[in-house]
Amino acid sequence: MIEELLFEIAAAFVGTATFSVLFRVPGKMWAVCGIVGGAGWAIYAVAVELGISAAMASFLAVAVITLLARILAVVCKAPANVILIPGIFPIIPGIGIYNMIYELFIGNTVQGLSGGFAVLKIIGAMVLGMVVVFSLPRSWFRKRRQ
Repeated sequence: MIEELLFEIAAAFVGTATFSVLFRVPGKMWAVCGIVGGAGWAIYAVAVELGISAAMASFLAVAVITLLARILAVVCKAPANVILIPGIFPIIPGIGIYNMIYELFIGNTVQGLSGGFAVLKIIGAMVLGMVVVFSLPRSWFRKRRQ
């Protein structure tokens, strides 16, 4: 189980760093984005393994990703969005969206709408996680002057 989790975290790191390249993030930030994406996936995977719902696990993961993005934005002197947007890449419910559209196209309306509702819960939880962390005062994330 630990080996599988480490492999998933490494895959999330590589996927996030690769998405950073496609998103035209500066080269010095690729590893930072990868670390944030890997950390977010670790939170999500552990939460799901503990039996927490996918929506709540997504909320927790995105809250941690957003918190890390705000902290590392100050440390790296970059906008938080540069780290945040690639960082949430591993958490996006892409297969759920694909399955919803597939079911709707083949005529399984009930299954498609059911899957769509589940995806909307996850996306809503992700947005709520970002809003909660971005509502924290900016002064908490500034470097203190000596």
